[in-house]
Amino acid sequence: MIRFIFLPITFCILFFAGCSSGSSTANPLLHDIWALESIGGEKIVIDETVKNLPVLEIYIKEERVHGNTSCNTINGKIKVDESEIKFYDIVTTEMACPGNLEQRFLSALEKVNNYKIEKMRLYLFNDSEEIIVLRKID
Repeated sequence: MIRFIFLPITFCILFFAGCSSGSSTANPLLHDIWALESIGGEKIVIDETVKNLPVLEIYIKEERVHGNTSCNTINGKIKVDESEIKFYDIVTTEMACPGNLEQRFLSALEKVNNYKIEKMRLYLFNDSEEIIVLRKID
């Protein structure tokens, strides 16, 4: 009798373990809240056109991202595997925003394909070109 109960339980455990996403190999430090520091090497500062810095909150297990562009809310999906990362299906609210930071930020996210985390900073790259730098804020 125990064998008949044990086998289905073992099968379920092995089946669901095999269904886990590639995100399990992602750096666990990636699962955090990050504020924009720079785009394309240009430091972003708060001024009359930038009231708030863009923020990303990354959820590795759910493979999603949430945050804002400094003006509009964003939501989307994320695919992470070791040092590779891809943002996709990004949607935003549609309030009018001053300046061009929002467009620059969203365009830069589309180009990202890998990352590294170092000294409380998240570096997002397109191959070896640094695209975005964010700092841990949580």
